[in-house]
Amino acid sequence: MNCRPLLFVFAIILALLLPSVVHAAGSADDIYITLTIPDRKEGVFAPDKLVASGSEEGARITFENRGTETATISATIVVPDLLSLSVPTQELSSQITQDGNTLTVAPMEIAGGESATVRIRVKPPDSIPMKTEETFRITTTADGGRTEYTHKITIIPPPSWVTYGTIIISLVLVTIVIIAVKRFGILEMYTTIDLVTIALLAALAGVVFRWFWQTFNDMLGPFGGLLFTIPVSALMVIALHLVRKPGTAMLLFLVDQMVCMVIWGSNITVWLGWYLLEGAVVDAEVALFKGNYADTRIASMIYGMSRGFISYWLFYFLFAPTAWKICYAPWYSWFQVGLAVIGGLIGGSIGYDAARKMRSAMM
Repeated sequence: MNCRPLLFVFAIILALLLPSVVHAAGSADDIYITLTIPDRKEGVFAPDKLVASGSEEGARITFENRGTETATISATIVVPDLLSLSVPTQELSSQITQDGNTLTVAPMEIAGGESATVRIRVKPPDSIPMKTEETFRITTTADGGRTEYTHKITIIPPPSWVTYGTIIISLVLVTIVIIAVKRFGILEMYTTIDLVTIALLAALAGVVFRWFWQTFNDMLGPFGGLLFTIPVSALMVIALHLVRKPGTAMLLFLVDQMVCMVIWGSNITVWLGWYLLEGAVVDAEVALFKGNYADTRIASMIYGMSRGFISYWLFYFLFAPTAWKICYAPWYSWFQVGLAVIGGLIGGSIGYDAARKMRSAMM
């Protein structure tokens, strides 16, 4: 019997199976690399964006073995020269060697279907002339195989002119308020009872409800802002309905910020004009509605909605990138603004009911 044809077929089958047998031994091709920066809540902060002069940010490099066999690999991580690199203590600390902005991680044994994580911290430069794109380069080797991975990030210049511009406008707004108060004798319109009422409501907003929000905010996740927007809008409507004087909302938020500076240590001196803007908008709406001091539910809800929109829009699109050098994802920013509007509507309605009962009791 001639066995040559059978041997020939067997040789072909063996040749086809051999690559998969070698592959099963755990090669670099099985390793899937991902880099996450900044290493914060995913989806909340804009990915792959850093702001120059910002604080140190974390980054996470994950090596995932998508094969079935254990792979022993070594990795080289090259961080862009514009970034200052540091390595926090972690599980793989003994296997990490740093040379300037280059890290070597070896050896890493990763079982099939498992992953290993390297965490680093990078600090953006104090200043750059223009927006620039930088690249992380990661190379892994295993069993003679080699995999290269690149990851691009964007470094945004510090918005100095925006920062200085907002400070100037803030101070101008405060100056306008001071001149208006002196020119039209607005404070003389307020009685002692009015001022005490505003002080009590501001203390509730700045101490009690802010503490409540800071304590339980994480329990509601992205909906935590409702714990603050609803009561603050309600207190604002109550102040408008009880005090019934021009500038009531602005005075309420001014006292509220002063309380926060004393109790919580908030330093908002140069930004004070912007913090007064939410009150100025509401006071302007009161005048536009011909002196409707939250006398109707619709007006109360409009005031709450306006306050929520202005305050949260200013925070996410002005203060966050300008003052705190944080870039939030656009969808998350608008989601929070929308949530503040909803909270303002609810708080305005609640405040209207509470204000009417309080006013009836006072009468």
